Amino acid sequence: MKKETLHTLAADKLYLLSSIDAWKGPVRRKDFYDAVLNEGRMNYFFLCQYMSELCDADFIEDADEILTLTEEGKDVLAMFGDAATPVVQEDGLPKASYAVYDEGNFRVYQKRLDDVLVFSLALSKDAFKISFENEDDGEQVEELIRRFNS
Repeated sequence: MKKETLHTLAADKLYLLSSIDAWKGPVRRKDFYDAVLNEGRMNYFFLCQYMSELCDADFIEDADEILTLTEEGKDVLAMFGDAATPVVQEDGLPKASYAVYDEGNFRVYQKRLDDVLVFSLALSKDAFKISFENEDDGEQVEELIRRFNS
């Protein structure tokens, strides 16, 4: 893994703050993560780390899967946010959906973009023991995709 500079870390966090601020309507965490990951600016692990740090610093609040910019977050964004370009939330972005289900002796992991199957993997329950940190279907499928791309 390459080392990130402090400037890049700060810029990525400002990018996340400005993206939350620019979002149209309630910011569902899953939709927000999908949009950021689709942009390709950072990987899932950096995204989780940055969001955790922004929550710990009280710049954002994550309540009931809805992300909200706090007053402190708005102040930071007002001071430093000029250089931050928010994630584009377009109606034309592909809608990601995920499924994890059992079929016979297999566990199936699938990802669809706009209802088009883009990833499907069936693993024998007996032959493969895979553990995930998260129970969410989408995060499990994205983690498998990352493992295959590594």
